[in-house]
Amino acid sequence: DVVVDIADQINEMGYQASTPQSYVEGINSFFVTLQIVFGAIGALSLLVAAIGIANTMAMAILERTREIGLMKAIGATNKDVLSIFLGEAAGIGLIGGVGGVILGWGGSLIINDVASTFLNQSSPYGMGSVAAYTPPWLPLFALAFATLIGLLSGLYPSLRAATLVPVNALKYE
Repeated sequence: DVVVDIADQINEMGYQASTPQSYVEGINSFFVTLQIVFGAIGALSLLVAAIGIANTMAMAILERTREIGLMKAIGATNKDVLSIFLGEAAGIGLIGGVGGVILGWGGSLIINDVASTFLNQSSPYGMGSVAAYTPPWLPLFALAFATLIGLLSGLYPSLRAATLVPVNALKYE
């Protein structure tokens, strides 16, 4: 428990001392930095996807303005129109999430195959190791999060569609 403290005291006396824990701490700090970089790339990708979903939904509403006016003219409420477009936005997010989970899972399988092949060739004992592990809750969380991002991205365009005046929407060209 106090190995690092003792090594620091020895270093303060003018001697050189290193411990395996100091190497592990260095490796851990590298991986934390790597996680931050990948997290930033993921956040940027998420922002681009959210803008793309919002743009797609805005264009869908512009193209279907007369359809929205017709739906409202025959009795659809604002809630009905809102739920239709929010459902479409959530569906776009869910489909993107499914694609991401499939690509991530497939990528981890490829990494495991390559790493396993490399470790089996370089080790006389044939270590069958797992280089990339995906916890079971992560794909479910990713799907739910992607759906939520799609839902939030489509919120403004859906609200705009729900509040269209039916007469103006039917006249829209």
